[in-house]
Amino acid sequence: MPRLTKQDIEQRTKQGRSGRPWRRVQAQVFAEESHCWWCGQWVDQSLPGQTHPMGRTVDHVHPLWMGGDPHDRTNCRLAHRRCNTIRNNQLRGAQQRRESLSVDVAAL
Repeated sequence: MPRLTKQDIEQRTKQGRSGRPWRRVQAQVFAEESHCWWCGQWVDQSLPGQTHPMGRTVDHVHPLWMGGDPHDRTNCRLAHRRCNTIRNNQLRGAQQRRESLSVDVAAL
């Protein structure tokens, strides 16, 4: 899959988490699932999802910034907000380019 540009990612993220299609998928996930797909623990869906770290949120199995479909139900799973944030940070950290410490053998 080709790498997305920053503009593509921003546009896909905006489209993915607003509007009736997103609310429909989100409601379906909340109704059908009860445990965090990341840690396996029960999610208290009465907690405020926007502010409480153990509140409910919808996590994308294949992240939007990596080309995941925001409205595909098979790509959406229930997660704690904390678990979703930790997972996203780990994925992004693994994707960052690191400076190479190797030396060109021909230069020696």
